[in-house]
Amino acid sequence: MIILLALFGTLIVLMIVGVPVGLAMIGASVAVLLSNRGFDNIPYEMLAQRTLYGVNSFTLLAIPAFLLIGRLMNASGISDRVFNVARSLVGHLRGGLGHVNVLSSMIFAGMSGSAVADAGGLGPVQMRAMEKDGYDRGFSAAVTASSATIGPIIPPSIPAVIYGALANTSIAAVFLGSIIPGILMGLSLMALVFIMSHRRGYPVSKRAKLSEIIAAIGAGFLPMMTPVIIIVGILSGIFTPTEASVIAVGYCMIIAFLVYRTISLREFWVICRDTAVDTAALLVIIAGSALYAWVLARYQVTSQIIDFLSGAIESKYLLLFLLMIFVLVIGCFIDSVPALFLLTPILVPLVVSYGIDPVHFGVAMIFNLMIGLVTPPVGTVLFTVQKVANIPYGELVREIMPFYIPLFGMLLAITFIPGLVMFLPNLLLR
Repeated sequence: MIILLALFGTLIVLMIVGVPVGLAMIGASVAVLLSNRGFDNIPYEMLAQRTLYGVNSFTLLAIPAFLLIGRLMNASGISDRVFNVARSLVGHLRGGLGHVNVLSSMIFAGMSGSAVADAGGLGPVQMRAMEKDGYDRGFSAAVTASSATIGPIIPPSIPAVIYGALANTSIAAVFLGSIIPGILMGLSLMALVFIMSHRRGYPVSKRAKLSEIIAAIGAGFLPMMTPVIIIVGILSGIFTPTEASVIAVGYCMIIAFLVYRTISLREFWVICRDTAVDTAALLVIIAGSALYAWVLARYQVTSQIIDFLSGAIESKYLLLFLLMIFVLVIGCFIDSVPALFLLTPILVPLVVSYGIDPVHFGVAMIFNLMIGLVTPPVGTVLFTVQKVANIPYGELVREIMPFYIPLFGMLLAITFIPGLVMFLPNLLLR
C-alpha cells in the first residue's frame, strides 16, 4: 500500500504543482525507492541505466522523423494543395467546405501523423476559406478542431509508434487497425456537418468540373503518395516502420526542395531546430516513463492491480468500458503522448490478462486520447484552434459540443466491435 501511495500519489501531486510529466514520473519513481530502501540505498546507477535504456530504442527513431515530416508539409505549402484536392471532390455537397475541412484532414493525416500539426498547419487554410464563404467562425473552428483528431488515427501516427514500442506490439498492426476507424470517424463527422449545414442554411458550392478535379489531384499527387509509400513499404516487408519514416522524410525533402522549391535552407534549419526541441521534450518523457515502468515491474504493482480487478470484474467488456472512462478522464487533463507513456505499461498487461488483443485496445485508447485533445479543460487542439481562429474559448467549446456525438459514438463502436480494428491486421498480417 505504501508503494502504491508513493507511486501514484507523488505523481499526481507533482503534476498538480506543474512539474512536467516526464520529470514527475522520475520523481514518483525515486519516491518509491526512498520509501522502500531509504536515501542511502538508492541504486543511482540503476536510475541512470533505466532512463537511458528508455530512449535507446531503434523504433522510437520514427518519432522525430514523423515530426519533421509534419513540419516540412506545413512549411512547403502542401496544406493548400491538399485542401484544393478535397474541395474539388466534395465541395459541392451541402455545407461543402465543412466536408472539405474533414476530408482534407483525413488526407493530411496520412502525412503528418499529428493532430496539432493538422490544426496548426491545415487549420488556418480551412477556416479562412469557410469564413470567406459565409460560415460562422465558431462552426469553422469546431469542424477544424474535431477533424484534426483524425491526424493520429489514420497512419502514419506518432501515438501508434509510441504505443507499439511501449506495448511490444506490431506497429504495422496498429497502423492497419487504425485505418477503418479513421475513415469511419471522418464519415461520421461529415454526416454531422451535413445535418448542421442543412439546419443553418450554409451554402452549396458549384460542382467542380472533371478537368478541375484532375488538375487539383495532379497538383497534390506527390504529397498524397507519402502515406502510400509508408504503408506499402511496411506491408511488403521492404522496410520497417522506423525505416519508412526516414524514407518518407527524404521523399518530402525532395518534394519541398526540388519539385515545389518552397523551402529555403534557412527555413529548413528553423524546421530542424524546432523538430529537435520537440523531440528533446519527448525524450524526457520517454526516459521518465522507462524508469516508471521499471518500478512498476520491480514492485509488481501491475500484478497487484490485475489481481484486484480480477476478483471484482469478470466481464472483459465491463473492464473495457471502465478503462475507456478512465482513459478519457486522463486525456482531459494530460496530453496524449505523456498519457500513453503513463498508461500503457499499466493497462496493457491488464487487458491481455482478460484476453483482449493489445492491438484492439491500443487503437481504442489512442482514439480515446484524441477525443481528450478537444475536450476541456486542457485540450491541446482546442487551444491551438482557438488561437488560430481568434475566438473566445467558451464559444469554441459551445460550438464543438455537437461533434462529441459522432466522436463518442465511434469510440463505443471501436471499443465493443473489435472487428472494426482487427479486420485489416488479421487479413493482411496473419
